[in-house]
Amino acid sequence: MATGSINNKSQQLNARFPHDVVAEMESSLEDGETKAQFIITAVKGEIKRRQRKQPKDESKD
Repeated sequence: MATGSINNKSQQLNARFPHDVVAEMESSLEDGETKAQFIITAVKGEIKRRQRKQPKDESKD
């Protein structure tokens, strides 16, 4: 049984969101989709976007 905020598969993070962002997110959720799934998808997309934005020589750090 996992204790604390870190286990073998994931790490729990806490963040506060503005009410309007939460309302828009909740209205955008697909059937059966959780808030966590939505947030993970959004974060992965933002990471990819930022990686594409980096100059080629910087991405090899």
